[in-house]
Amino acid sequence: MGDKKVELWDSLPGAKYNASRYQLAERIMKVLDYIYKDEIVKHFDKGWQFAKFNIVRTDKARRQLNGCDCGIFVMNWLEDIECTSHGSNKFQHASERVRVALSLLKNPKNKGLKEVRESARTVVDEELDMLAQHGPSIPHHPIARKPMTRSQAK
Repeated sequence: MGDKKVELWDSLPGAKYNASRYQLAERIMKVLDYIYKDEIVKHFDKGWQFAKFNIVRTDKARRQLNGCDCGIFVMNWLEDIECTSHGSNKFQHASERVRVALSLLKNPKNKGLKEVRESARTVVDEELDMLAQHGPSIPHHPIARKPMTRSQAK
């Protein structure tokens, strides 16, 4: 804030999108001016605006390896804001998706947590009932005519 500077930290940089990213940052700054107009008048000098901030690209952001995990990648990186492994590509997209999903699911502020738990219990109960009635089975091979039981698979 003191430097009146906005840094664009891009995990998937590319010259193709640079102009649109700057334009989006400019639009966001104008929206902030609108949203916080009363606070700006109270706390800053006349004429102060987010839209007047200098927008610069930085190479400080970690780079992701694919183009489909941007949100999860950035959330993971933000949790590690100290950047202790800056520049590393140890990001494991599948496990990170599960980790972030579970942390959001189990968060005490998740208003749907109770319903999710009840649904999960129902699914588990139905599966246990089916196992009790039919016994465990191994999914059949696409060529097989009927499912195989565990004893047949041995």
